[in-house]
Amino acid sequence: MYKVERTLEGPSYDSDEPLGIRFATSEDLRALEWEGEYVRYRRLFQRAVEEAQNGRRILLLAEIDEQLVGQIFMQLTTRANFSTEGVSSGYLYAFRVKSLFRNRGVGSQLLHEAEQNLVSRGFLRAVISVGKRNVAARRLYERAGYAVFTEDSGDWSYLDHLGRLREVSEPAFVLEKWL
Repeated sequence: MYKVERTLEGPSYDSDEPLGIRFATSEDLRALEWEGEYVRYRRLFQRAVEEAQNGRRILLLAEIDEQLVGQIFMQLTTRANFSTEGVSSGYLYAFRVKSLFRNRGVGSQLLHEAEQNLVSRGFLRAVISVGKRNVAARRLYERAGYAVFTEDSGDWSYLDHLGRLREVSEPAFVLEKWL
């Protein structure tokens, strides 16, 4: 488990508990559903954990007092339209922090740890998408040194936990940071 240099403070939890960041395992699959809020992504989480075990992804979880409060996933290959020729780029996604823990440094620390993981594996660039309406997340990324370099239609699909095809359309900005 990683150790954070400071203890986060706030009214929603015991400030004596440090933030821990660790790699996700198959034992975390239910916790990744965030008490049912993200159950529809169960199959995607299973695949991500399998790919992490095979070295194709990195899944980081943030915990306070053994409670999952945030996550960020890294895909160690990027889509062709997000790539810069000859540059190894890691794609950050599924980045979320529970609402009670936002604006307390959890997201910034997760982002920093994700970047450090990419650097330690020889990546030169990080890429992340943000929904065009998600102003707060875009502001976080820009404060961390990311800049918009393209846009994406945000059209994709997946099979939910019941095996139903779900179509998603969330237009997004795509940001990059040279590490």
